[in-house]
Amino acid sequence: MKQLIKILTLAGSMLAMDFAAAQTAYIRDTLYVPLRSGQGTSFRIVHKGLKTGSKLNVLEVSEDEKYTKVVTSRGIEGWIQSQYLSYEPVASIKLAAAEAQLAKLAAENKELNTRRSELSGSKSELQKSVVILENENAELSSELKRITEISANAIKLNEDNRKLTESTQLLKNKIDLLEADNLRLQNDRTKSMWLTGASIAFVFTCLGWIIATRKRKDSGWGNSGL
Repeated sequence: MKQLIKILTLAGSMLAMDFAAAQTAYIRDTLYVPLRSGQGTSFRIVHKGLKTGSKLNVLEVSEDEKYTKVVTSRGIEGWIQSQYLSYEPVASIKLAAAEAQLAKLAAENKELNTRRSELSGSKSELQKSVVILENENAELSSELKRITEISANAIKLNEDNRKLTESTQLLKNKIDLLEADNLRLQNDRTKSMWLTGASIAFVFTCLGWIIATRKRKDSGWGNSGL
């Protein structure tokens, strides 16, 4: 029974690796992301920074899914934090596709206008063709408007993501400063308590010495009177 469980576990792991290897990931709209030799920030950096939109092939995902092993288009393998990956093309890629579609529609529109000019020989046929072309132009205009809106939204999304990333980085820097200040204050408090304790001990020692001295003096005076 235990052997069967081990076999099933191994098969599941192999299927998960095959699934991960079949996927394609992209660097999110963020700052340059380092590629490391292992799962953690302490490992050696094998690539100084992958920029936004870099296409990577996924090789493996860690058990806690916090890190993903990838290979670049130049064959460099390494581990990257999974939070920086997106399994959909980023806004810049979508924008390029939208612009290509826009250019294609513009070319088709130009071709339709050329066809309309060529149909000017027959009035009746021309009128029919004009109606058809006007309908097609209306549809193209609607499609162009939709593509333009998609392009504008993609640009805005890219800008919003960039601002959000910058804000997040600034917040992380502030948190690091606060943690450093907190540690310094704790150290100062420990030193202060140590100095206070030492001062109190010194005062009590002095008082004890003074009291003992006075007792000896009082004892000496009493003996002298006898």
